[in-house]
Amino acid sequence: MSLLTPSRATFLQILLLICAGLPTLPALAQSADGQRSQDRPGLALVKPQAWSKEDQATVLEFLAFTDRSGYYEFRTAKTPNYQVPLSRVVKLVLYPEIPQSVANADQRAALQKTIEEFVAIAAKFPSSTRHLERAVAPLQADAAKYDAGGVKESGQWVSRSAYYKQKAAVLADLLRPDLMAAPNIKDVDLSTNQYYLGLEDLARSEPSVKPVLEGARSLYDSLVRKMDRDALLSQLTSLSLGYEQSEELVKQLKALRPEEDARANLFIQSWTTAIAQAGQLTKQITEAQAQFEGSIPATQDPAGVPAITPEVSTSLTALSEAVKHYRSGSPPAAIQVPLLLADTMISCGDNFPVLEKKIRSREYFEAKSVLDTLAVKADLIGPKTSAALLALQKMIAVDIEKFQVLRNEGKMLAETDKIEQALKKYQQAYAIIPSKDVAALIDQLKKQ
Repeated sequence: MSLLTPSRATFLQILLLICAGLPTLPALAQSADGQRSQDRPGLALVKPQAWSKEDQATVLEFLAFTDRSGYYEFRTAKTPNYQVPLSRVVKLVLYPEIPQSVANADQRAALQKTIEEFVAIAAKFPSSTRHLERAVAPLQADAAKYDAGGVKESGQWVSRSAYYKQKAAVLADLLRPDLMAAPNIKDVDLSTNQYYLGLEDLARSEPSVKPVLEGARSLYDSLVRKMDRDALLSQLTSLSLGYEQSEELVKQLKALRPEEDARANLFIQSWTTAIAQAGQLTKQITEAQAQFEGSIPATQDPAGVPAITPEVSTSLTALSEAVKHYRSGSPPAAIQVPLLLADTMISCGDNFPVLEKKIRSREYFEAKSVLDTLAVKADLIGPKTSAALLALQKMIAVDIEKFQVLRNEGKMLAETDKIEQALKKYQQAYAIIPSKDVAALIDQLKKQ
C-alpha cells in the first residue's frame, strides 16, 4: 500500500482502524545524547538551505547518527560521516523497533499509538511516505495478527487462546500449592492473592481461561469446606453432645458436600444407617417391654421368681441379637436408643431361671447378689416387674437376717461351752440357709 494513494486521509483512517493494545514502543526520537553515536536507523527531513521552506525538505535516510554541536553527523549506506547543519534539519525520525511482545490490550494500544504517530508524520511530510510505509509495515502486520487472534511473545506468534491458557496454567500451578499449604485456608484472601488476581485479569482478556479461574476458586472453596467438615466431625465425636445438637451438626455437614471427603461421607452414611436401625430397634425394645411387663402377674407370690414365658424368651433372644448387631456398627453416641432398658430385660431373661434355682435351693446369699443387680433397674421395665423383684429382695433379706442372728447366737453359745444350745441354734440357721460353713460347725460340735 502507498501512503500517498488513494489519499493520505484514507491511509490514516485505515491505520487508525488496525487493532488495540501493549507497553509503549519507542517510535520517535527528536534528540540525541551528546557526542555518542546513536545506532538507530531512521530518516531526516533536510531543507536545501536553512532559510528554505519546510515543504522543500527532502528525505535523508541514515543507519546511525551523532548530534554534534551545531550539526548532525549521519552514517548512511554510502557515506560514513555525512554532516548536515542543525538549522537545515526540519525533523529527525527514528524508525520504530519491532516489538517482541504483543500480548495484551495495553501493548496493542501502544502499537497503535506508534502507527498513528508515523501516519501523522507522513501526512505532514509527504516526501517521507514511502520510507515510513516500509518502516511501519511490520507494526501493521503485528497489529493485524493480534486482531486476528494471535499473541506475540519473545518474537513468536501463537494463538491467543493457547497463550492465555498457558499463562493461566502457570498461575494456577503457583496458586495451588499456596492454597494446599495454608495452615488456615480461611486466612487466605483471594481478592489480594497475586496469582488469583492474575487469573482474573487473564479471564477478562480471554474467555477460554475462565474454567481455569473457576477451577482455582473451586479448589479454594473445597478446602474451606474440608476445614468446616473436619471441625464438624470433631464435634460429632464428642460423647457429651446431645441428639438435637448432633442432628443440627449433621444437617450442616450434609450441606458441605460430604461426598468430597471419604471420612465425612462415611459418617453421613453411618449416621443415616444408625438412625434407621435405632428407630427399628427402639420399636423392638418397646414391644418387648410391653410383652415382658404384661407377662408379670398383678399379684405375685412374694417368694416366687417371675416366670419367663416361651414367647417372652423368644422376644428377648431376638432382642439380644438385634442389640449386638446395632452396637457392632459403632453408632454415634448421640443417637438415642433405650439400650439400658434392653440390657435390663435381657439380663432378667437370662438370670430369672438362675435366680429361681438359687431361691429354691435356699442359696440366698448368691440369690441376693443376682437379685440386687436386677432390682436396681427393674423400674425401667415396669412397675409389676419392679414390685416382684422388691418383694423377693425383702423376703431374702428377712431370711438372711434370721440366719445371721441364729448363727451368731450359736457361735456365742459354742464359745461358752454350751454345746447343746449352740448346736440347736446352728441347726435352726441351717434350716433357713443350708450353708456349708454352718454344716461344718454342726459336725464339729457333734464330735465334742
